[in-house]
Amino acid sequence: MKKNLIITALACSVLTGCVRIEVPSETAGTDTISFDPPEQTVIRLARSDAGHILNAIAEEQGYLRDEGIAVEYVYTETDSAVFEGIREGRIDVASNSGTNLPLQMISEGMDLTIFGGYLLTGCMPVFGRKETEWTDVRSLIGKTMACEPNMYAITGPLLDLRYEPLRDVKWYNPDDQMDRITAVLNGEADYGLVGTALNYEILNNPDLKIMTYADDILPEYSCCRVEALTSWVQENPNTVKALMRAWIRAMSYYEANHEDAVNIAIKVIDQDEEVIRAYLDNPRFDLNTGPMKKSIKRAWRYMRRLGILSKESARINIDDHINVDLYKEALDECQKKYGSENPRFYEKMQAQFAKNNQ
Repeated sequence: MKKNLIITALACSVLTGCVRIEVPSETAGTDTISFDPPEQTVIRLARSDAGHILNAIAEEQGYLRDEGIAVEYVYTETDSAVFEGIREGRIDVASNSGTNLPLQMISEGMDLTIFGGYLLTGCMPVFGRKETEWTDVRSLIGKTMACEPNMYAITGPLLDLRYEPLRDVKWYNPDDQMDRITAVLNGEADYGLVGTALNYEILNNPDLKIMTYADDILPEYSCCRVEALTSWVQENPNTVKALMRAWIRAMSYYEANHEDAVNIAIKVIDQDEEVIRAYLDNPRFDLNTGPMKKSIKRAWRYMRRLGILSKESARINIDDHINVDLYKEALDECQKKYGSENPRFYEKMQAQFAKNNQ
């Protein structure tokens, strides 16, 4: 049952006169669990045509309203526009721009902090023509791959196998991912990798087949992280936690009510239902709101070894750009308040946090 917020002014301090948001407790009629109010009530979130499923659920189910916040979408056509918007103060938070891109921005001097996650793994297909053979990632050696070479989910494992991916594989990287499909079809490339939303295109082309998925090559590769300017995170810690609590609850809803969640996505994403289901119904489409610090640091190491980060990256401690504390506080608060709704979900999330964020 949804519960309305009770916002009361409490005399926390004669000097501060702070306000707290009191949420009715699940277990006692008069007891309340208090959350500090958000410093910013409207959060400007970068959004592409793919949308944000967890935020759509949080809006539909009233979780954002419960937190006293609203999300305003800022539409962007490219990832470069996302980070330009953040730099210029038109966008507060990004969540759909992968992990490699924010890490590249950090290496180039942009002071970003990663504080949460959206997709842990998208079902990103590695594909080829139907007659093409595939054994494992080593099948790429000596071949042409239609993909960006900074896709560490592919190049990282090749590094671990003692190959030099930028030399041993030929890379073809057009701006439009549909051109990767065309390149494989016409023989310009042997293999390709495209984003999650293009699964339908591959699955429904009789001349193509999916060889594997990115997460089969590098498990928990960290698909899309949530980041903002470090100054914004430092100035808005309660806002960050409010957003994370809403998205954590949305993830719980998604896992417990998958078909309803898919229907919400169909309403808000500008794609046909069969296109959406081609990835949302794929078990590799793995939502996870946690920062996944270990996966981020692994990606940073791979990108440094590939030599695709700036020279200044050698002086950057990537730990300084990952904040796991605010997420942990939000997760603890969610479990305390809403844990009885889905105990196994919160136990799983706590276990994942302990494993992946030390």
